[in-house]
Amino acid sequence: MEFHANIANLGKYSAGQLAETILSFPVTTEQVQVALREIGVDGLRYQEIIILECRTSIRGLDDKIGDFDHIDELNYLASRLAELTPEQRSKFSAAAEHDEYGGSLQDLINLTFNLDCYDLLPDVKSDEDYGHHLVDTHRDFFLPKPARLYFNYESYGECTAINEGGCYTVQGYIFNNRRIPFKEVYDGQHVPEQYKVFQYPIQQRIKTARPGRSRDSPGHKRP
Repeated sequence: MEFHANIANLGKYSAGQLAETILSFPVTTEQVQVALREIGVDGLRYQEIIILECRTSIRGLDDKIGDFDHIDELNYLASRLAELTPEQRSKFSAAAEHDEYGGSLQDLINLTFNLDCYDLLPDVKSDEDYGHHLVDTHRDFFLPKPARLYFNYESYGECTAINEGGCYTVQGYIFNNRRIPFKEVYDGQHVPEQYKVFQYPIQQRIKTARPGRSRDSPGHKRP
């Protein structure tokens, strides 16, 4: 899975200087520190970063990452996505595009825990497709074959999609099945410890002794 963020030193960026580097997720604390050193974010003079661009292999996710989203939350999301199967990531992409839960990193992280709340029909790409699917699977009622010659599949599919709040995506038709309640696993504030990786580079300060003797050193007599 591809998940990269182009980060820059916010202080320098605001001053018209570009100090940037690529950070690949999931990431470790050591890798974050190396990246921060590259762009001069030391926790002293420069403390903030900005995300200039995010590139992922999950369709539609890039545009949902904000300029000032936190590295720890990005790592949490990327780690969760890395644990999903390709089929689950496809459903996640469609559910994020559905946008019922996709307005923030908190929503997106919680979405990874709640994919069973959604049904994805990969072969359904239009209202007419959905109408045929509903009739063929007898989801709502049984329609005799002779009656199918006169049935308006497109209208039926459109009305059903509107009523259940569904969405047509590249991955197929997706809707909240309402069978399982959506659970707020992540509260948007407390990132689990195993995903916390943001830490400024360790500052090494070398203290040098001042030349000459101090007033309390041997050989110096107090008045």
